[in-house]
Amino acid sequence: MTDIVIYGRGKTGQSLKKLLQKQGKKAIFYDDSQGFDISYNFNPQTTVLLSPGVNPIAKGITLAKKCGAKVLTELEYCFPLCKASVVSVTGTNGKTTTCELIYHILKLAGKSTHLLGNGGVPFAERVLECQPQDVVVLESSSFQLNDCANFQPKVSVITNLAVDHLDYHKSIADYSLAKQNNFVHQSADDFAIFNADDKNAMALAQKCKAHTLFYSVSNSNANCYIYDGNVHLNIFGKSQVCKGEVLLKMFKHNQSNCLSAMLACSIFGVTLEQSLQAIGTFAFPPHRMQVVANFCGVTFVDDSKGTNVHATVFACQSTQGNVALILGGSQKGYQFDEIFRSLPTGIKYVCATGQTAMDIFHCGKKHGKIVHVFDNLKECVKASFDAVKHIGGTVLMSNACASFDKFSGYAERGNHFQQLVEELKIESQV
Repeated sequence: MTDIVIYGRGKTGQSLKKLLQKQGKKAIFYDDSQGFDISYNFNPQTTVLLSPGVNPIAKGITLAKKCGAKVLTELEYCFPLCKASVVSVTGTNGKTTTCELIYHILKLAGKSTHLLGNGGVPFAERVLECQPQDVVVLESSSFQLNDCANFQPKVSVITNLAVDHLDYHKSIADYSLAKQNNFVHQSADDFAIFNADDKNAMALAQKCKAHTLFYSVSNSNANCYIYDGNVHLNIFGKSQVCKGEVLLKMFKHNQSNCLSAMLACSIFGVTLEQSLQAIGTFAFPPHRMQVVANFCGVTFVDDSKGTNVHATVFACQSTQGNVALILGGSQKGYQFDEIFRSLPTGIKYVCATGQTAMDIFHCGKKHGKIVHVFDNLKECVKASFDAVKHIGGTVLMSNACASFDKFSGYAERGNHFQQLVEELKIESQV
């Protein structure tokens, strides 16, 4: 008989079971829909290992805590087993790209490294393989960090902080507390990296006990920044300057991601020149401000990964000229006022589709903005194209919403958008 329960039967749950087997331990699965694998009840001797995404108020969690069971996240259980140095990246947006950049730079610099965490290979899958000379680059979501009491990465990175996942966390305060677990247990010997261009990230930095470092696309007081076409890096009392052509061609959000990655890698002895050379060979992930076509004077940008208001505001501010904006998707529990309060003058047309379309329509009306509502994405793409083709500009799909009303995820939605754009391109050339 075992007293270890794995809560969730998905990818992380399966990896946790394999890990426990390697340790010579037995576990049973539980989820709220199917219950236990075998006849069992939570009790004070039970250790519950959580898969990411299990809601803190799920009935099984409530029952387990009521019975006195010990509840641990995957990060809490795996971190003490990890012999390697850990770089943990969290934030509302930019986590995946920043992690992939750090991994790419370290790998090309000859470091032994592993890319693990949220959305990819679970920490539990590889933790026992990691050696003291290795660097684990770990994408850590608010779900994974929630209630995480012993997580102490060597390097923590906070990309930004804005309202998100209120369908999971009770409030923005709870969401922020989860994100803080990325660095609050660090010591003065550790490093915490913050985005100096994000006021909420900077507010969190005040609570940090580790050695703090900052990056910015323009603030020369930061440790890593861009000025006059050059990238500047100041760390450990030494200054490095290199030409930044490779960064200057990017949207600002990717400039920011690159700066954070270079700063993190410098802690492991990677030079600024090495980092910039590596970035020059990096393929950015799709569906995040991805230019997918340009015809009839119109550029089409796929920002399907912009699944929250903060990401969409940033996307709008990063897109120059005349813009037709496509919004909408599934509800995540927040309002859309920030979009319309900060809507650049270049946004000439706004449309919405999906579960949240009418919410967006009413929010736009409240702010004196017209939002055109359509039944599907195809109609949105066509209407947006028609709105800007006579003046030239950009059709930007940055949804500010998750995709689960009609799609399996942001990637499927982005692929569908790209397919619709390709069909429109063919029609326009007939």
